[in-house]
Amino acid sequence: WFWWPCCAVSAVAAFFWMSNHPDHGNHPKHQTIMNLVYFYWLEIVALIAALISVITLITTRASPAFTSTAAGKIGHKFLLVVIAAVLEHLFMLYLSPKPVKERLRSQLVIFKDKHTYIMTYLYIMCFGSFIGYSGSFPKLITDLFGYITVDGCTNEGEFLQGGDQETCEADGGVWGQAEITNPNAPNVFKFAWMGAAVGSLIRPIGGMLSDKYGGARVTMIMIIWCTAAAIGQAILVSKTRGLPNPEKNFGLFLFLFLNLFFTTGSMNGSTFRTIGVLFPADQAGPVLGWSSAIASYGAFVIPAMFGVAIAEGAPEVTLYALAGYYVTCGFLNFWYYVRPGCERPGV
Repeated sequence: WFWWPCCAVSAVAAFFWMSNHPDHGNHPKHQTIMNLVYFYWLEIVALIAALISVITLITTRASPAFTSTAAGKIGHKFLLVVIAAVLEHLFMLYLSPKPVKERLRSQLVIFKDKHTYIMTYLYIMCFGSFIGYSGSFPKLITDLFGYITVDGCTNEGEFLQGGDQETCEADGGVWGQAEITNPNAPNVFKFAWMGAAVGSLIRPIGGMLSDKYGGARVTMIMIIWCTAAAIGQAILVSKTRGLPNPEKNFGLFLFLFLNLFFTTGSMNGSTFRTIGVLFPADQAGPVLGWSSAIASYGAFVIPAMFGVAIAEGAPEVTLYALAGYYVTCGFLNFWYYVRPGCERPGV
């Protein structure tokens, strides 16, 4: 109940005192009402695209092509993202009101510039990883540290931890292993907020450092740092999985994950700065909007990747895959924006 009145008061205040977006000539009269009409129109077509993607999810989730292998399961998630993104853009371009449609089509010039795609690829690394880790972090704490496998005896349908095999079988039981709740597991609610907080708080600092030293340079340093943290986390996860007392590794797990949040949060600020100086003023805004929209799918894809990897018993694979992706981002950033003689220095 605490957040409901806070949000309600904020919404009312924003409606009356933050309706100050500039008029771009589409609707000089009745600006506020038309802003709302156009906004909700675009929201509706986006929801339609999402609905079609959800229907696709429901109708194909039992398909052997998407359930028989881990690659198929992950590919299924990427397919849903592609369907939603493509349909949303088609709906926006062809089903929007005429003034909005004209404005949108004037922005299509950004797709003729290869740097739009490069910066989108890089921003998926930053913002996509940040929100993806935010969604995955609590579940990984639970899955890695919340359960342990112990020896025990099952007798009359009840599992009793401990004892020995000889006594168990002598009493008519079946000796074996079972997964139980770890009594020494860390409290998820105590730590889950930390990653998102670190990433959010460091973002403006990443932007300020980029203003002084250059966004691409800051991004390059953070990519190296982030890649090392991801590989270190993957190694730690593989060693922690299956330990009788996994909680002993939680401190290092938390430290490495906070490093991932720190670096991806910093790169949110540095790549934003790069986009701001890389493109002309009339294109920087659309590129920022486009790259942010595509990167936001990380909130769905990365937790899904971890979910599939955990189900397969190898969550570290996702971290290795992300580290490999970060390496490709580092190459692009270095080649186009950092190396001596690069195409666009100083960004």
